[in-house]
Amino acid sequence: MPDDSILNLNYDSPQEIKELLDIMGLGPRKRWGQNFLINSGARKRIVDLLEMKEGDTVWEVGPGLGSITKIILDRGAKLKVFEIDPGYIDYLTKAFESYPKFSIVPGDVIKTWKGHRRKPPKRFVGNLPYNISSAIVSSFIENDFIPEKMVFTVQREMGQRMTAKPNNKNYSSFSVLCQFACDVKEVGVLKPGSFYPVPGVSSAIISMVPHQRYRELEDKETFFKVTRQLFSSRRKTLKNNINLSPYLKEFNKDDVFKAFEIVGIDVTRRAETVSVDEYVELAKEISKLKDK
Repeated sequence: MPDDSILNLNYDSPQEIKELLDIMGLGPRKRWGQNFLINSGARKRIVDLLEMKEGDTVWEVGPGLGSITKIILDRGAKLKVFEIDPGYIDYLTKAFESYPKFSIVPGDVIKTWKGHRRKPPKRFVGNLPYNISSAIVSSFIENDFIPEKMVFTVQREMGQRMTAKPNNKNYSSFSVLCQFACDVKEVGVLKPGSFYPVPGVSSAIISMVPHQRYRELEDKETFFKVTRQLFSSRRKTLKNNINLSPYLKEFNKDDVFKAFEIVGIDVTRRAETVSVDEYVELAKEISKLKDK
């Protein structure tokens, strides 16, 4: 553990970060996608976008060395952070031991968050690694566990998937999932130089706010399954993906095609042309087949 002088880290200084990591015997872990946000303006903007109040509960994923953590705590929030790396856990525990509203959950957030799910936090924030960003967001949405506002950074390619509309090359089942639950906006772009080590791509700041437009959909499981499987092969038509879908094969094929007809979705279309509204209506019709 570094001495107390090192705990007063200049989060904008790659040199100080490197020296600290050397002292700790650590380094940015490529397998966990660790890049430190060294842009102070961006950090402040991310926290400002949370629009939190003093005393609000906030969850942060991937706090690293605590550059965003400190801003949140200094604004009086009750903060729980999820960190997988034992070295960073040790550092954060020491660095923020004087903050009574700080707690840390060790381990993989995908495996640990459900143990802390009595109710969603008011806010969720994180500098999310590319390799798990979609898994984290999907896990929250599919378990109907959505904070009042989420703000995080992801690689811009991922941000474009989250915000894409139908007939866009980036539109995917993940786009549908995100927009089913939330209004999703790209609210900022961060150049590679905003991070240390410098990544090879730009990042996006993404804001997600739940909209409740589809709260009448009771059978969300069917919606999630059907959407994913209809996107299983983007070059194929919906008809081909219907025939390949393990879930839809459980029903009478004529009934399935009839459900598409009722909703007004031509099965010669491709999945990326179908809107979120259409997928929701389709899920309602498919769900009725369970009772046949």
